Amino acid sequence: MSMLTTEHDSVYVAEDPILLKLFVGLIFVSVTFYVVLNARYMLLNKVGRTLLFLSCYMAIWRVVDLPITAGLLSYFYQPMRDLLIILIFIFAYILSSKSKEILDFFATGMIVAMLITAFFYYKNWTFANEVDEAHLGTSYYVLFLLPTLLLTPHKWLRYVGLFITGLVLFSSFKRGGVIAFVLAIVVYLFVKEVLVERKFTRLLVFLIAVIALFIILIFIDNAMGNIISERILNIREDGGSNRDQVWATTWNMICRSNSEQLIFGHGFNAVLKDSPLGLSAHNDFLEVLYNFGIIGFIPYLFLHIRLIQQIFMSLKIKDDRTPIMAFTYVIFIILSMISHVIVYPWVMLIALPWGLMAAPKLDKEII
Repeated sequence: MSMLTTEHDSVYVAEDPILLKLFVGLIFVSVTFYVVLNARYMLLNKVGRTLLFLSCYMAIWRVVDLPITAGLLSYFYQPMRDLLIILIFIFAYILSSKSKEILDFFATGMIVAMLITAFFYYKNWTFANEVDEAHLGTSYYVLFLLPTLLLTPHKWLRYVGLFITGLVLFSSFKRGGVIAFVLAIVVYLFVKEVLVERKFTRLLVFLIAVIALFIILIFIDNAMGNIISERILNIREDGGSNRDQVWATTWNMICRSNSEQLIFGHGFNAVLKDSPLGLSAHNDFLEVLYNFGIIGFIPYLFLHIRLIQQIFMSLKIKDDRTPIMAFTYVIFIILSMISHVIVYPWVMLIALPWGLMAAPKLDKEII
């Protein structure tokens, strides 16, 4: 479906229900309490410090954008959604620093969260089929739970997680999600088999695995009526659901901004409000630059740099988590370029593996 004829991907279009607010509030209070009790772990690494500044600046803009008539609950709840990003990162950092047993138990438990999320996705998928709408961004919640599950020591659970994620993404017909998922697997295999274990004889095995994966995907696509392949082949014709037009419009909005707006930004969700297309930028780099200005864009850019540095540093010390770090970043960068991550709620899910893998391993700092 063309992006110009739907608003399903708009950022925070609907007001969250009161039960969701209470649930998020409970998580916020619980995580904050846990972090305070473990204050000695508050010395974060570079990824954490960068994420801290970015999440706080986004939270400030949420408060600034609230109308004067907004209730007290809104002034607490709105910035809380952004502060949860760094709090979840710290929570995961502390958890991973405690002991390997705790980390393994937590990562293994992600299969429960993934099954629950997949169940709710299935309910949405059933409804979407009934109304002839196959635009299911909720599949990304399952995708962003996968990196944490991959940290489990149980190999069979990792395979189950990969299978569930692949099934969900292919059934959602989300081209971006499918591309990110497949490329992330390819990068994971390359880093693990060639760079980490450095058994170059496995390069042939890696290439065979990639070809086998491609063949499996073709069979799955054929079983689904070639829907995914047709949508991928149509990217050139529809501009990626008219993303080229959306990006050009957003860039023109940035160029027309005055110096104050370029430095400080236009405010949270400003692209959606100001765009003549009535859509968000569908690119986090453009979205962050317009919404939060250069002050917000610099830490966002540094977040990418720090994550890349973390991968190379962990590779240098032969950290066995490096393939999962690479897997996570591939998903993050691809979806950041063609959709949204940092301004959507599922960024909290990807903050989990960031924090878990940023913590020291075997008494060594990754970065």
